[in-house]
Amino acid sequence: MPPIPEQQDDAILPKLLKELVERRRIVKNMMKDKTATPEALASYDIKQLALKLTANSMYGCLGYTKSRFYARPLAMLTTAKGREILRSTKDLAESMSLQVIYGDTDSVMINANVDNVADALKVGREFKTEVNKRYKRLEIDIDNVFRRILLQAKKKYAAVNLVEVNGKFVEKMEVKGLDMKRREYCPLSREISKRILDEILSGDDTELSVQRIHEYLRDIAGKMRENAVPAQKYIILTQLGKAPKEYPNADSMPQVQVALRELARGKTMRKGDVVSYIITGDSKTTSEPAAKRAYTPQDVIKADSGLSPDVEWYIGKQIFPPVERLCANITGTSTAQLADNLGLDARRYANTSHASSSNSNRDLEINPLESQIPDAIRFQDCARLSLRCRSCKTSAPFEGLLLSAARTTPLGVACPSCSAVLPTLSVVAQVESAVRAQTSRYYEGWLVCDDASCGNRTRQLSVAGSRCLGPKGLARDCTGRMRYEMGERDVYNQLVYFASLWDVDKAKTLAGTAAAVTEGAQESGVPAGEMRDKVLALAEQNRVRFGTVKGVVDKYLDKCGRQWVQMDTLFSKLGFVAV
Repeated sequence: MPPIPEQQDDAILPKLLKELVERRRIVKNMMKDKTATPEALASYDIKQLALKLTANSMYGCLGYTKSRFYARPLAMLTTAKGREILRSTKDLAESMSLQVIYGDTDSVMINANVDNVADALKVGREFKTEVNKRYKRLEIDIDNVFRRILLQAKKKYAAVNLVEVNGKFVEKMEVKGLDMKRREYCPLSREISKRILDEILSGDDTELSVQRIHEYLRDIAGKMRENAVPAQKYIILTQLGKAPKEYPNADSMPQVQVALRELARGKTMRKGDVVSYIITGDSKTTSEPAAKRAYTPQDVIKADSGLSPDVEWYIGKQIFPPVERLCANITGTSTAQLADNLGLDARRYANTSHASSSNSNRDLEINPLESQIPDAIRFQDCARLSLRCRSCKTSAPFEGLLLSAARTTPLGVACPSCSAVLPTLSVVAQVESAVRAQTSRYYEGWLVCDDASCGNRTRQLSVAGSRCLGPKGLARDCTGRMRYEMGERDVYNQLVYFASLWDVDKAKTLAGTAAAVTEGAQESGVPAGEMRDKVLALAEQNRVRFGTVKGVVDKYLDKCGRQWVQMDTLFSKLGFVAV
């Protein structure tokens, strides 16, 4: 990085930038003219944004190797000075007893600690004067006065902005970078997000706002399930990053499926086109992927189409994720409560933590041992074990001694179709095959985006860390994070699940609980009392046989390091130090 020269005469780039900044200042002053028409104000706003973009792009030109202004040392100097100025501004604010709540590149937000606009502007002017004294060619100005703000992450916030209109300050919602600003979300999703934001930033008591949010979610979910919401509000817009036929994973992308269908009809679809579609059908009754059930709005709306929006898919993929992110830091509600009010299975979200939690906070959390989580929740996402009969070639799921007591005999596991007993050697081979199939998924290392609307799936690690580069690989159009499709915890829980199916001692223990016996009795169609006695008898009769099968899974569990607890790390969170 080059040193700053002592002789600082104006050179070409500073002169150009100064001219652009001055022209933008003139245009912004013109926008303050109270006699300007709405059309003129819109024109001025476009001009000032164009000048701002041109001036800001100069830094990119300095760092771009093919630019005529390419000068890497100057680009490095610009970045370094920007960080230095931002840190210096933060230190200045704190020296004036002002709290800095956010800072990004060329802006800083401070808490004025006052309760009226006049005092807030006074604090802002004083701070502005002190900052501008420090620099010769750099100056800041007051852009906005926010009454309340919801700050989610960098460049993602919503605030109640106080705007002067005819000499009076009125409230206006300003949203930057949130899900509701993205076209990948349907109009209904954006409408719900706006309603939630209005409640959060209303200034009312938190408990009252949360109550209204819950009531609204129940109401809108009910209307959706009653088909009382127009189909037009379910339309999703997605831009094609390439020609429809060039997508290698077209089967998982709804916009591509719709584009291919339009091509078959003789219409032209090319790179850059925006595709509108609605996901139809019923997720609960069909195994067909959502992408295959995507149709154009025209196909859905016409009277004899027989198509209707997939309400459950929209609630789970388009409504719940934005609502969850908006309410993540709101006291009085939780992920499970939000899911429950939308009519989703709250158990799926009972033990999840929000993905945006910082690593430092996550390190300080002490989570319950997985062994203390009920099996119904812990193993709900595990792949089920299916055993194939060698006699009739029929495959059927096996859920353990308690839930599959009807197909368990004193001689082992029987086929539900032909009642033939499966040889222990055959069961061992099939269990080991299932274990290897699941561990192979773990070692394949597939990464998936946690944003359901993105659908990005890859085995390539990004230089951007866990950030998703988007469906087009251009590091835009997606704010999700990449996570392993099958992580360490997933493969460990899968192995523990397989082992639990053949654990006769665990089956005997569960047979002593009323809830487990009742569930097993319902599955087998026998009275609860008889069910308990049957399980206890079968457990002893199959102890050696089931123990042989369990030993196959235990062999893999013994190689898994996740079952070992690092005690010094665990107790250090409680304040204990290893000696």
